[in-house]
This record gives sequence, structure tokens and C-alpha cells, in this order.
Amino acid sequence: MSNNESAKEKSTGILTGVVVSNRAQKTVTVSVQRIFKHPMYHKTVRFKKKYLAHDEENRCNMGDVVRIRQVRPISRRKMWLLQEIVSSTPGHSPDEIENEVSK
Repeated sequence: MSNNESAKEKSTGILTGVVVSNRAQKTVTVSVQRIFKHPMYHKTVRFKKKYLAHDEENRCNMGDVVRIRQVRPISRRKMWLLQEIVSSTPGHSPDEIENEVSK
């Protein structure tokens, strides 16, 4: 990903993350990891946050890498819409995916 693409994504509210839950109908939980260097201590900091995203056709499975974009609030905690599935992972158990995301 080039600098222009990442700058464009930051300005338009587009995030890329991994689906960690798809239990609810038309809703997926996406874990987005942000890595940055601490300005004072110069240590690499990993910051994870989970977002609820609207998946109209229930296309996502756990472990899929997806791109979500910010939209008007759909419900109390859901303000993101599934834009596209970047890559799909066939048949992983929920424990394997949680372990992979937590690394």
C-alpha cells in the first residue's frame, strides 16, 4: 500500500481488519490493529480496537480480512459498513482465529 492510498483511507474513514465474530445477523465484529512508534519512548506500540460493521448479505466468515467504511449510525454501536472482503480464509475454528488476532 502506498502513502497516497493510506492517506486517502485515513481521510475517508476506511479501515482494514480481521473478522473475529459473525454470530449476530447482518453484523460482524472486525478487529483493526494499528501500529505506530511512540513519540517519546520510540517503542513500537500495537493498538487494537473492535468495530461492529453491517454485513447485509452475511457474506463474511471468521478470519476474513475485510475493508470497512464509516457511515451514518445504523444502531447504537454500529457505524461501519462492510465495503469489501479483501481475502477469505476457509474453515478455521474460533479459537484459532482469536489466538491469531491476539498475537
